[in-house]
Amino acid sequence: MAMSSGINFHGFGNFIIPLNREFGWNRTIVSSIVSLARLEAGFIGPLEGWVVDRIGPRKLMIIGIPIMGIGFVLLSRVTGLFTFMVVYILGVSLGNSVGMHTPASAAVANWFNKKRGLAFGIMWSGVGIGGLIVPALGWLIEEYGWRDASVYVGVFVTVVGIPIAMLMRHRPEQYGMLPDGDKPDSSQLTDDGGRIKVDLSKDYTASEALRTSSFWYLSLSIMSRSLVTGGVGLHLVPYFIGLGAEPIEAATYAGSVGLMSIPGRFGLSYLGDYFNRRYVMSVCLLAMTLAIILLARAESISESIPAIVAYSIGQGGISVIPQALIADYFGRRAFATISGFRSTIQMIGIIIGPVISGYVYDSTGSYEKAFLGFAVASIVSMFLVLMARHPGAAPR
Repeated sequence: MAMSSGINFHGFGNFIIPLNREFGWNRTIVSSIVSLARLEAGFIGPLEGWVVDRIGPRKLMIIGIPIMGIGFVLLSRVTGLFTFMVVYILGVSLGNSVGMHTPASAAVANWFNKKRGLAFGIMWSGVGIGGLIVPALGWLIEEYGWRDASVYVGVFVTVVGIPIAMLMRHRPEQYGMLPDGDKPDSSQLTDDGGRIKVDLSKDYTASEALRTSSFWYLSLSIMSRSLVTGGVGLHLVPYFIGLGAEPIEAATYAGSVGLMSIPGRFGLSYLGDYFNRRYVMSVCLLAMTLAIILLARAESISESIPAIVAYSIGQGGISVIPQALIADYFGRRAFATISGFRSTIQMIGIIIGPVISGYVYDSTGSYEKAFLGFAVASIVSMFLVLMARHPGAAPR
């Protein structure tokens, strides 16, 4: 999760200005290609989830992580817009989608029930730790150039990612265990290597979940929120440069968003184990709305610091809580598949957000109007999540 965030989501903003200098591409063009890549991820989301639910996360991660690594190596060889688009979409983005979020989330959902919010908070804190990678990537590009930096990143992703993927496991029952470390009794054990019978008959199937209003309200809320975080996140490095920061300094500020989001990812998600998760998420969205308004109005680095702190904490909470809500509402049976359909809807926001930021900046020379629009989208997301009530027992 740290590699996905620190290199691809927040970290790729480091490449925007170097690409502009070498090829003359404006921010709208680069943002559009990044958004198009995320559209591809949205399309394969349900299929990817279906595969994870059947073969587990490890095999898919072993496929996806090398694709992402090779994609970054090939990125160093691009000569124009078409080759950049092909390499980024079919290499970097595809590998990131297949090898990172959905497989890891499915593993956590399957291994934890009682403290699911805490478990997801720990996992998604990796995104915050990825903030340390953002300034390191900025330094790497400044020191060696964006082409050599891409090669180093590709090697790093592959060498570090594959051993981590080998540690992943699907469901505890396959190893003679139960979620939360509960002890099985003898009646639950089968004769095939100590496995436990998995009874998920009371959980929702993907088709049943898609017929609930809760799924759609929650998915549309996540889409609106992703419009905000996608539009702000990719452009944080150039945003801080616009306020007067040097490139490495700007990358440090952008990377700090990940680190400062850890209290939100860990603490606010943990609160969801004791309080209604919808209400916790609503408070996070309200805090993020106010923070974005302050970011839009900031005219200096010092004015932006309080806003970026509040934004980071709120953004951390709303990134994690929906995962636990989906598992709470629909169970473990088709968690990855349901999450895949959710990601397809979410991608609409992730796609549009960066393009809006790039277009508004290219048109006005400022991110102010884009950020104020994102504040409105954040309020919409808050009302939608309040409408996403628990759907009750699965229909049979």
